[in-house]
Parts: sequence; C-alpha cells; structure tokens
Amino acid sequence: MIIAPPPTAVTDPSTLLLTSAPQAIKAARDFARGWLEAKGVERAAVEVALLVVTELVTNAYKHGSAPGEAISVRLYLSAGGPVAEVRDGSDAEPRALPLTLDRFSGRGLAIVSELAAAWGFWRLAFGGKAVYAVMREATA
Repeated sequence: MIIAPPPTAVTDPSTLLLTSAPQAIKAARDFARGWLEAKGVERAAVEVALLVVTELVTNAYKHGSAPGEAISVRLYLSAGGPVAEVRDGSDAEPRALPLTLDRFSGRGLAIVSELAAAWGFWRLAFGGKAVYAVMREATA
C-alpha cells in the first residue's frame, strides 16, 4: 500500500456517482466492465479488475460511508495501467488484513493487494479519502 495519490492520468477520467447502498456495488461493476472493455483491456484482466472494483466499492459502502452518502468511482488510464479510484466520506485509513481461511469478511484489501499492480490511498482536502488500485491490462 502507498499513502499517496495514484499515478497521473493520461486520459480524462470517467466518473460514476453513487449513493451508498448495496446496489452501488453492482452499478460500479457494470460501469467498470463497460469502461474496461471500451478501452480494449484483455477479457481475463477485465474479470480480475472487476473483482478489484467490487472490493473497493464494498469497502466504501461498508466502512467508508453511511447509508445514502455519496461514493464515487473514477476510472482512467495511467502509464502504469488502468486505475480505479473509489472516494468516500471517511477519513479512516484502509488496512489490508492478513488472508486467513477462518474469516468470512475483512479480506477485501488483501485480495486487492494480490490482484492489483499497486494500490494506495490519500486523504482528500475537503474530507474523506480516495482508495485506488492500478490494474493490469493483461493476465500473465
């Protein structure tokens, strides 16, 4: 994890504004699928990226916002690959917990750290934070 802004965008970001609710997760995943496919990202890499987006938005919904508050998803290309950035109103620092087989929740950021090329966060000047992941454009 890096505590710093994500890589610089080389394209204009596409942004989806959501209300913190369970259906926000699917809406974000659908938005990301369409965007990644339009950018020509390899199909297998799209599926991995969708898992990353799902985890980031789930964390924003469960831990970073109250019901009805705003969550935003920004997607753009950087020199390092596609970037997914999720913003919420919480100042709490996201932490990846160790992956264990006996836990039913709390593994999202550990999964993100395994699947993304890099991830991190920074606090926003007006309050809240942005958590981002740099995704791979192809699978190995």
